[in-house]
Amino acid sequence: MKKTSVNRRGFLKATAVLSGGVLLGACAPSPAVPSASEQPTAAAAATPGEREQYVWIASLSTLPLFLSHDYPSLKEEAQRLGVDISFAGPTTIDIESQNTILEQWIAKKPAGILFMPFGEGHNAIIDKSIAEGVPLICIDGDAKNTDRIAFVGTGWMDLGRTQARLMGELLGGKGKVMLSAVIPNDNTVLAVGGYEEVIKNEYPGIEIIGTNNDKGDVTEAANLAAQTIQANPDIAGFSGIDAASGPGIAIAIREAGKVGQIKVTCVDDTPDILQAIEEGIINATVAQKREAFETFALRTVYFYNHPGYSIGVKYAEAGFNMVPSLMYTGTTVITKDNLAQLAEVYEYVKEVGDKLK
Repeated sequence: MKKTSVNRRGFLKATAVLSGGVLLGACAPSPAVPSASEQPTAAAAATPGEREQYVWIASLSTLPLFLSHDYPSLKEEAQRLGVDISFAGPTTIDIESQNTILEQWIAKKPAGILFMPFGEGHNAIIDKSIAEGVPLICIDGDAKNTDRIAFVGTGWMDLGRTQARLMGELLGGKGKVMLSAVIPNDNTVLAVGGYEEVIKNEYPGIEIIGTNNDKGDVTEAANLAAQTIQANPDIAGFSGIDAASGPGIAIAIREAGKVGQIKVTCVDDTPDILQAIEEGIINATVAQKREAFETFALRTVYFYNHPGYSIGVKYAEAGFNMVPSLMYTGTTVITKDNLAQLAEVYEYVKEVGDKLK
């Protein structure tokens, strides 16, 4: 993409992630699908008066990251497929409430569910969805020990490795680093594992002093980062593992007068993260390709229902499906150097989101 000038005010209000290539996992047999003879093919998709209903369910359902990235891309893709998409979930991380909402939707028998798990507390209800004939795709976080149809999202261990290498280069291989994340969370476990692996093997001069549990809350992340700075005046860097970590860390560094002295890497590209990159507080963010994995997740569950080709129909009738069981959509590293290249994309995604509200 060619470089463009930046409309900073509009750019920092907008937020999006560049879609990109998808790595496909093995196509292994999974739970039986309804008989293909009972399902219309893609060519005979539902008419406007008979639109299929799909639903997206997650905790933190009103998180700005979701509102500005996930919702617009899913709404646009649903329009293209000729289906309806609904959004549901608690506004905090509440596994019990999220499970209750999932159970309520299972009873409504939607055509498919996109579900974002926060640990193994969802496993039984995910299996219930499959057992009752409602196909469910895991997004963002996986639930490997379930009968879920597929996982589509970020490879979190690779995300952690990427952050660690960014931090290693920023620090020249030496210094104390604190992590910040949602604990417990399967994504966190994977990302921290990847981070620790790289630091141990490639940057032994860096010491990871711990992981703050910011609970996905900017204020909590800021308070914990401030406490860390006060207790460790020689701290050299922070790495945030969730969308709230980076903004919170940036607040603490700004208030401590440590801008430029403490290096920061984080996850995702909400407006406050972009602003902090512009100000030089955050050095780099590893943005998930959220538009990519949400779009491919909806396409996957739709394809599960509508194979659209005779061989896929035959497999479905035999009790197998031909959808990939695992898709990793990768990440995009954003720094001050490439903000301008993304400006037009962010503005366009915001426009699309506004039109679809």
